[in-house]
Amino acid sequence: MKNMYFLRLPLLFSIVLLISSCGLDLMVSKFNTLNFTVTPTQVEVHGGNIEVELEVKIPEKYFQKTAEADFRVMLAPSDDSESKVFFNPVKLQGEKISSNGKTIGYISGGKFKYKSSVKYSKEMADYDLFATAVATMNDNTKSLGAVKVADGVMATATRVRNSEEPAISNHNYEKVTVLEQTAVIYFTVNQSNIRYSQKSSDEIKRLKDFAKLGYETKNIEISSYASPEGTLDVNDKVSDNRNESSLKFAKQLMKELNVKGSNNNELYIKSSKGEDWEGFNKLVNSSNMKDKRKVLNIVRNQKDPQKREESIRDMAEIYDAIEDDVLPKLRKATITLRVYQPKKSDGEIAYLSTSDPSKLDIKEMLYAASLGKISIEEVYNKEYGEYYLDTSFVKDVSTSKMIYEKIIELFPDDYRSYNNLAAIYINEKNINKATDMLGKASKYNANAVEVNENKGIIAALEEDYERATTLYNSTNASDINKGILAIKTGNYDKATKLLKGNGYNSTLAKLMNGMPVTTTDNSAEGNYLNAIINARLGDIDKCVEYLSKSIDMNPQYKNEASKDFEFKSLNDNTVFQSLIRN
Repeated sequence: MKNMYFLRLPLLFSIVLLISSCGLDLMVSKFNTLNFTVTPTQVEVHGGNIEVELEVKIPEKYFQKTAEADFRVMLAPSDDSESKVFFNPVKLQGEKISSNGKTIGYISGGKFKYKSSVKYSKEMADYDLFATAVATMNDNTKSLGAVKVADGVMATATRVRNSEEPAISNHNYEKVTVLEQTAVIYFTVNQSNIRYSQKSSDEIKRLKDFAKLGYETKNIEISSYASPEGTLDVNDKVSDNRNESSLKFAKQLMKELNVKGSNNNELYIKSSKGEDWEGFNKLVNSSNMKDKRKVLNIVRNQKDPQKREESIRDMAEIYDAIEDDVLPKLRKATITLRVYQPKKSDGEIAYLSTSDPSKLDIKEMLYAASLGKISIEEVYNKEYGEYYLDTSFVKDVSTSKMIYEKIIELFPDDYRSYNNLAAIYINEKNINKATDMLGKASKYNANAVEVNENKGIIAALEEDYERATTLYNSTNASDINKGILAIKTGNYDKATKLLKGNGYNSTLAKLMNGMPVTTTDNSAEGNYLNAIINARLGDIDKCVEYLSKSIDMNPQYKNEASKDFEFKSLNDNTVFQSLIRN
């Protein structure tokens, strides 16, 4: 009896294996009867990722009661290719399995939704989308096969051009700087004659010392005022008289000091201001007098100057203080001399920046780096029949680099040279050096917005879009940089609003936003984009024309076009085939 029992065990095990094998074979043979609905129907790349969503319907009497399966989708050139990119799996289970998977009935069948994503890479350009699964039943495991559920990958959104514009620190150098010195002349009540004490005041002495610098004159402004007491007409007349006497005195003084242009009446600006209520408010507000708020409220609320003065006079308890401490300072005229600060010529600054930079300050050095390489030519002037030296500048990165490096040597604590050098390295796509320079710039100014914007550019180039977004938002980055990032993150509506015109990236943004218009960019890249746009518009002749231009300018686009799903409709076009095969 015992022997009979032991003989039955292998037989029973064999029957179980046979049943499970038959069940799995059924699932393999009928895997293509599953219904797959892909949303959206065209697989596309957005924000650097491929996201897929499937609704899977499983027919009746398909999913075995004791079976488990790992279902997922994959990208591959074909179902039997060794090059496969798998999305995340989802666990399915028969009705007799108690686990954490999605239960599928045997008699009723079932359905489920599958959603997953993978990071896109260029080798996926000519891949198709397949549904696949591996099932296990009673320790027997089989692949259920692969069913194509979508053709190709639309990767046009990845064609964004990395043309971010690095932020440059301002050199703060002024080609024209106006210096000024002002002297105040005070008058007695209702008088306009300038007293001797005022002609020899400390303020006049400072004005004289300033005039003796001998700089070129911009203008000489004389402004006169009256204290707000008495009638408006009288005060206006007093202000006018003070203006005339001060102008006469200013002209005499400028001539004595040999100020350049002192005889040129057009350089003199005169203005009679009348009652100086603005000055009154400032003096009262800065004083310690009692009830000054009441006075200021009267000035603010009473629009009639005459009634305003009367209301203030009625405040007898504080008017004495106003009369002693405020009004005398409003009976005045000012003489302001404005001159141009002498500057080195651009040519001299450029020359010294490479020959003797110690003679330049930090602003001049930074300005020199923005000028580029100096070019001096001997030019013949036909009008005067003589030769002269013409100085011009040629943008030259190597010269700018050299100047910035010299600035770092002379002014190592100034963050701007590090940042601007980083900007050059960003344009050269030398990210390691750019990162190093920005780190040094942050050491001396951690909050500089241009430094953080450039860090944002590097983050975007390294596909760290979350960090790039944070940095851009904290620095009020340029629309160009934010627009390019918006394309990279799949926010095409925002990109379209930020990127103006018909340049390459602005046109790509419009295309991805459902507005196919051609770009004015005539590069190989631009012509290729126009070929895509015309393929979508159904203008095959234009598509082939632009594609031909692109390939002539850069033969690499021949290979790209052969894989690009945008041109799938041209597979039977003989001209297209000759372009990508020749």
